[in-house]
This record gives sequence, C-alpha cells and structure tokens, in this order.
Amino acid sequence: MKVAYLGSPPFGATVFEALLACPRHQVVGLVTKPDRPRGRGMKVEPSPMVLAAQARGIPVLQPERARGEEFLTVLAAWQPDVLLVASYGEILRQDVLDLAPLGAWNVHASLLPRWRGASPIQAAVLAGDAETGVCAEDGSRPRRGAARAHGAHAHWRAGNLG
Repeated sequence: MKVAYLGSPPFGATVFEALLACPRHQVVGLVTKPDRPRGRGMKVEPSPMVLAAQARGIPVLQPERARGEEFLTVLAAWQPDVLLVASYGEILRQDVLDLAPLGAWNVHASLLPRWRGASPIQAAVLAGDAETGVCAEDGSRPRRGAARAHGAHAHWRAGNLG
C-alpha cells in the first residue's frame, strides 16, 4: 500500500520509524513542518524524520501550511492509497483528506476522547492516569464529539517512571 505520511517529531517520528520498518507499505512521501533552529547554537538542522526519509530516497515536503494548489499538486503526484497522520500540528482541510482513495488515518497519543489536543501524553501524566495508549482514528471526515477509534492500550504506573 502506498502511504503518504504527515507528522512532526517527537511523537510523529516514532510512528514514522514504525511505518518505515513495515515491509507491506511503501512510503511515497513525507510531509512535515519546516526545519527549525535547534540545539545550543540554534542552527537550522533537519529533523531525524527528514534525514531518515532522505536516506531512503523518500520525497520530503515541508510547507509552512498544508494548503494551496502547489501543496495539493505535489501530494497528489505521489498517488498515495492512504494518508497517515501523526502529530502533524495542523487540522487538515477536506481537499487534502480527499486525496487518497482509502482516506486518512490519524494516530493519536491518547485513548480518545479523554485527552484530545496538543499534549495528550503530558495530560495523562499530570492527571495520574494508570492507563494510557495510542488510538488510530478515521480522519477522512472531520467530526465533533467521539471519534471512530481503534486503541492499543499501554499500562504504566507513575511510580515506575524513574
């Protein structure tokens, strides 16, 4: 299956690595946020995701915003069967979600709908949750309220983190 991946580190990098390791799927492109200054010297450096994609000859697209004709044209040229999104940091417009015949799937770092939003892992830790996990939801159609999600549970105890 041809997959276009949209994600940002750090959570998105973990999902991207798992996708690259799966022999049943062909990653046809990576969409991620533009490189930003990092480290002590605040030098602009590519993220580990970009380096991993480049090392495998996977095209990389780094738009400021995931919209516009140029963005849609490049994404459509990759001819993905499905879009996989993890921690991209932007709500994708319907014209983007409609590009892949099998739709778009969002990997979210929580057991939806408990910790929606930008920092689900931190929210679970701060709340003292005894159970957390990861969900994959059908992101092809924007919806309010409960998402159609499939979860994988991971158990942890706050006292076992150190």
